[in-house]
Amino acid sequence: MQSRNIAHGSVIDIGGSVMQSNIGERLLCALQEPYDEHNKPTLPDELLYDDVGLPIWNEIIFTTEFYQTHDEIALFNEYGVHIARRVKAGVTMVDLGAGDTRKVEHLLAAFEKAQTPATYLALDISKASLECNVAYIANLHSGLESNVVCAGLWGTFQDGQRYANSIKGPRLFLSLGSVLCNDPWVTAVEHLKSWKTIMRPGDLLLVGMDAHMAADQREKLWKAYHSREDLYRRFFLNGFDHANRLLGEDVFKEEDWDFCADIEKEPTTRHRFYFRPNKTINCHKIKRTIHVGEEFDWFDAHKYCENSVQIMCSKAGLSVIDVWRAPDSEFRQYLIRLKDSDDLKEDSDSGVSGLS
Repeated sequence: MQSRNIAHGSVIDIGGSVMQSNIGERLLCALQEPYDEHNKPTLPDELLYDDVGLPIWNEIIFTTEFYQTHDEIALFNEYGVHIARRVKAGVTMVDLGAGDTRKVEHLLAAFEKAQTPATYLALDISKASLECNVAYIANLHSGLESNVVCAGLWGTFQDGQRYANSIKGPRLFLSLGSVLCNDPWVTAVEHLKSWKTIMRPGDLLLVGMDAHMAADQREKLWKAYHSREDLYRRFFLNGFDHANRLLGEDVFKEEDWDFCADIEKEPTTRHRFYFRPNKTINCHKIKRTIHVGEEFDWFDAHKYCENSVQIMCSKAGLSVIDVWRAPDSEFRQYLIRLKDSDDLKEDSDSGVSGLS
């Protein structure tokens, strides 16, 4: 099956070539705000995911200890056919922040096995990453009997939402690896709401979320983010270089900053990377002095249990209709649709609407 509208293996520019990045603006905001130890500033994650950082990240996520990738692959191998049979034939999948496609290929293979015709569109801000990763999966689905057409969308999430509005027929939005819900509660709900606004009746959202909690899985969590300190250091140092280029001065020098990490238990489990200057740093461009001991969060990972995800979706106007759990793991995939009138009745009866 070949799509008449999308060329198999192509990368479509949906705004990537004229991308108006606000990374620099958000970086300046994080540095300019008066320091508040109770609401620590966060550096933009996008600083890390440039054409240099992405290959490092792809190496990290396939290390043995980074269980989330392997658990998600195991989940697709076990339940991928069930997922494929829950969607309508001819569905268009939009993979939000696709990155490395070796993982999603296990889901696409399940669509082939279930003989469910589909179009897979990988959405990403890196053209180089898309060209490499789309070529990889397109080659695997190039046979005459293939049921899956593969292509890339080069642009931001906002570009992806505009493009998705032009897609006819059923749509399945993929949020693999905790993309949409990997934030503090309120922010995660807002991200879900932003995609809910473009969903039509019949559309589905497949959301991956890790539920390994610090109370009983701390060692496993720590190993996932610390088994390859060398790779993480390269990853963050590239982010430092990216930040310095945007600032036009060397605010982030390796020797001036301490690399720190912790695992929190409340209000939910969060693995936290943060950075502290070990000397006074003067940012001349913004006339700001960063003092010893100030902390900047970067690249945190939130974990939410199944009940939390259910409530989070409900608050966003969505309803979880199925849940799959990876074998011997606390990683889950949630199949989600728009709430209907029956869901609203259940909310009023159960008191879910009063939860925050």
